[in-house]
Amino acid sequence: MATLIRELEAIERLHDEFGFTYSDLAAAVNTSESNLHRWRSGSGAAPTPVFLARLAALDAFLAELHRTFRDDTEARSWLDERVTALQGETPRTMIVRGHVDRITGVLYAFNAGVAT
Repeated sequence: MATLIRELEAIERLHDEFGFTYSDLAAAVNTSESNLHRWRSGSGAAPTPVFLARLAALDAFLAELHRTFRDDTEARSWLDERVTALQGETPRTMIVRGHVDRITGVLYAFNAGVAT
């Protein structure tokens, strides 16, 4: 359960600090917004292992985002920039489409000094 709490905190931070809507975040983990709200409130069934892995991917993305950028303003700006490594898509768009791991990979590559 401790891991679920950390991952749900990532959901809250992505919402509060980076402007993702709960609808966006539900789409990112391929669930309904109502399921996401149930998990956040602790009512109903807990997320299955598949959804836990998707939530963990958002947590890993958030950690790498903070490692990459000096402040949240820079990070927010980057989320809405078109990125060549993403064929001109924005990271925010790709996350909402469920490609969180790909965005985290771009950040890993950037931090390793690989041109993106």
